[in-house]
Amino acid sequence: MADVTLISRKYVFQLFATVMFGLLCTFTTLAEPLSTNLKVGITDSTDATTVIQKPYLTQEYEVDTPGSLKIFTVGGNIDVEASSSYKKVRIELYVDRGFAFWSHSKNLDNYRITTIKRDDEIVASVEQKKREQSFFGDRMNFSFKIYMPKEMSTQLKTLGGDISLRNVSGRQMMKTGGGSISISDIKGRLEAYTAGGNIDITNSRGTIYAQTQGGHISLDRAQGEMRLKSNGGRIVSERTSGTMLAQVGGGDIWADFVQVGKGINLETSAGNIHLEVPDHRGYELSLSGSEVEFSDAEDLRGEQSKGRIEGTYKDSGPPIDLNTNVGTITLTIK
Repeated sequence: MADVTLISRKYVFQLFATVMFGLLCTFTTLAEPLSTNLKVGITDSTDATTVIQKPYLTQEYEVDTPGSLKIFTVGGNIDVEASSSYKKVRIELYVDRGFAFWSHSKNLDNYRITTIKRDDEIVASVEQKKREQSFFGDRMNFSFKIYMPKEMSTQLKTLGGDISLRNVSGRQMMKTGGGSISISDIKGRLEAYTAGGNIDITNSRGTIYAQTQGGHISLDRAQGEMRLKSNGGRIVSERTSGTMLAQVGGGDIWADFVQVGKGINLETSAGNIHLEVPDHRGYELSLSGSEVEFSDAEDLRGEQSKGRIEGTYKDSGPPIDLNTNVGTITLTIK
């Protein structure tokens, strides 16, 4: 009986060794083709050459502006570039097959790829037909590169990737489950949300809503009405014009205004607030923190203490409300 048990254990060990050797061979075979499966514009640091991946799918549609564009992907980046010289909407879909554990190529049968045109609305999406429960299930990325006319509204959503949008006017909505958002030269209404990345907005004008659960928000040359929220990062706004409402769960807020609109309201539960505003006919001030620093306190009428200022600066004007539970508030009139 002991001999049978010993033989059985030996057989199991040999079988296990054979399987592991087979997997090792599979890894070795896959290593070379996977190294060339790079995203658009990625540079290989080993040889300083750029490998451009060909699109898996390309589609073009004619559209009368203003039109609308809707993009959805289960995982991957969305890059949208608009120009007044573009007369059509061009959709390029790039597939990153990732690491094929059991075979040399992954099967696309579990994904539904759709591109359609309804009147002046363009829709492109990649959806998973059924959720993979296996540990070795598909982990593929589907990234979109879009070229379109300038006067277009968009709805962009990815469950896990970055979103970038440039040079477009209209109503823009974007959401990512775990990537960063980059926006530049936008005119109109903008709504941006990410569950775990940064949001960068440059040279944009209109009504701006931006929220991140765990990243930073940065603005440069933004104009209009801005509503910003970060649950775990900082907010930085430079060369700002307009009205701002900003809230941070735990971080600093730094804002520089060249023109103040209807008012400014900045709040953080634990962090410093630094605000610079232009010399104006006056402001209504409400500042509260562990310590408050104000450069022109001699022109203030109201209450003032180490951690609080409440009153009118010069001849009154737009309200400025700054509040931190733990941190220093600095207000500079320039």
